Amino acid sequence: MTSPNPYTAPVVTSPAARRQRSLRGTVQMLVPYAALIVLFLLFTVLKGQTFIAPSNLLVVLQQSVVLAIVAYGMTFVITSGSIDLSVGSVVGLSGVVTALVGFEHGALGLVVGAAVGALAGLINGVVFAFARIPSFIVTLGMLQVARGLTILISGGSSKPMPTEGLLPWLGVMPGIIIAGIVITLIAGFLFQFTVFGRRVRAIGGNERVAALAGVPTRQVKVWVFVLSGLLAGIGGSILAARLGTGSPIAGQSFELDVIAAVVIGGTPLTGGLGRISGTVVGALIISMLSNGLVLIGVGDAEQTIVKGIVLAIAVFISLDRSKIGIIK
Repeated sequence: MTSPNPYTAPVVTSPAARRQRSLRGTVQMLVPYAALIVLFLLFTVLKGQTFIAPSNLLVVLQQSVVLAIVAYGMTFVITSGSIDLSVGSVVGLSGVVTALVGFEHGALGLVVGAAVGALAGLINGVVFAFARIPSFIVTLGMLQVARGLTILISGGSSKPMPTEGLLPWLGVMPGIIIAGIVITLIAGFLFQFTVFGRRVRAIGGNERVAALAGVPTRQVKVWVFVLSGLLAGIGGSILAARLGTGSPIAGQSFELDVIAAVVIGGTPLTGGLGRISGTVVGALIISMLSNGLVLIGVGDAEQTIVKGIVLAIAVFISLDRSKIGIIK
């Protein structure tokens, strides 16, 4: 059977193998939606009206917007076969910068905050693609650098956001939802219907074949990380607007929630496949899980354990073992 992807070589598979892959793909697509429904029913049974109250569901929705925006960038990164561990720190750094600039110059804070995120992504991408250092190491270093810069710039204290204009509007209804919808549509179009999106999937599927087909792999990798940093910067700005302050501790361990949302949504860590729609569902699952655990009195440490287990299960379900010779 010849693959429809123009960047992959013809592949011959048996009917049994094709049926198995088709079944696996169907399961991976349906699992996030089933998990969301089960989670909703579980917390409804446990907490009743407290959980399903419109005010609480609105909180879940608002929390999921910021998570989803950052997770869209991570979807591109993971689909390309890489990882970005710096997004949590970039969220915190961009939030503080947005507050500092926005308090005096209004909406310019959003632009500068997004630019800071894009710059961090550019550095990640260039070092990764041209210095040929694993993305895990590069972004782990950026995680530390961005967190240190956040503390240095903020002096270790929260910075107030403006109370009027575009920035505070983005932190409340309906502004935060409108921003989330617009960014979702743009990310979905870019991922699914553009040459860039196809090249990202091609690199994650088989980078050598993609290079032989003429894909500029290094440039695409750089742009993938720029996009991830940009969306982390926008997410950080919106989070600061939602909280009303740019906090130096915002975004701590946020990268774990982001990765979990992407993987739960059906994007395997082995790359080559991904869905923005799945990431939306994954973000809703993580936000609903966090909210529900708080309502039933689960502490922060226990929440971390639960999320770790959920992430491990999601990786087990989504991982394409046929692309890995030996699991290490």
